[in-house]
Amino acid sequence: MNPDVERTARSLAPAVAEATTIPELGAAISRQIAELVPHDGYMLRGVDPITGAACFLTKEHGYAASFYRELESAEILGHGHHTLTALVGRGRPVAVLDSDPPRGLRGIRHQEFMKATDVGSELRVALTLKGLTWGLLVLLRESGGRPFSAADGVNAGRLAGPLARALRQYVAGRFLRPVRSAPPPGIVVIDSSDTIRAVTRTGHEWVSKLVQDAETADESEIFAHVWNIALMARQPGRQALSRIPGPDGWIVLEAQRLEESDLGGVAVTIQSASSDVLLPAAAVLYGITSREQEVIRRALDGLAVKQIARSLNLSQHTVNDYFKAIYRKTGVNSREELLSSLSR
Repeated sequence: MNPDVERTARSLAPAVAEATTIPELGAAISRQIAELVPHDGYMLRGVDPITGAACFLTKEHGYAASFYRELESAEILGHGHHTLTALVGRGRPVAVLDSDPPRGLRGIRHQEFMKATDVGSELRVALTLKGLTWGLLVLLRESGGRPFSAADGVNAGRLAGPLARALRQYVAGRFLRPVRSAPPPGIVVIDSSDTIRAVTRTGHEWVSKLVQDAETADESEIFAHVWNIALMARQPGRQALSRIPGPDGWIVLEAQRLEESDLGGVAVTIQSASSDVLLPAAAVLYGITSREQEVIRRALDGLAVKQIARSLNLSQHTVNDYFKAIYRKTGVNSREELLSSLSR
């Protein structure tokens, strides 16, 4: 590996460890890679590695929320040659786009976004690790400046793995616990034209938790995640669910199509994540095995070690070994701490 790339890769883990919020995470990553791949702005999009749904967004000096919706729509609908899914599918994690797009309507549409925000060149990096997708990093350079080069693309591609590890490290550092003292579930109803038809009082409370600066953000930014998960619900065979790591705990967005004549109507539920939703995430974040998940589920049901052993046809010694492995992987010190973390 190039010494500069190797040095940058090593610097990512300690820098990310100091980040306490999503904006701080984005800023830390931007600072660490700026010398190797200079840029004027960025957008970091996190992905639920199980469902592929977007779970957070942070950006600086870049595109507005309208572009984020356009990007998500292309991702979910399978349009475009440089979406996260397309990059992963091609096995090449990097794409460079400039303000002179390829022929066709989609290229022209993207050119409009670039010109509207004075972007001259864009570099996208798919963040994947061991077959799981964790996010997309979009780096931007202003119009009139030097566009991203092939060498920039090579360096960014070499950093794709370390960047994915850094993103996973940050998410894993937000231990799997639901939001405490949370309001009841909130509901947002969206019709087939993507018009928001109804929002419960608690829906407004929950939606405000999905953005960092809800007081200054406009509606398109506040409801971006809601619109995206609603679009996913309209696609056959897609699980419209996203686990979102918030500063106060994990939030879950889940969308279902309404059983009515308006076939595009969707209800989006926003609430504190339950242990049933968090446990599958534990498998990918901490390497919790399916057997260990079964032990945790029975412990959450209040079963003692002896009862867990009987129900799983195991010895008590083996069950205790499973608990020790779970504590080691997650960083908790006891059964009480583990269950307290996973319970509302």
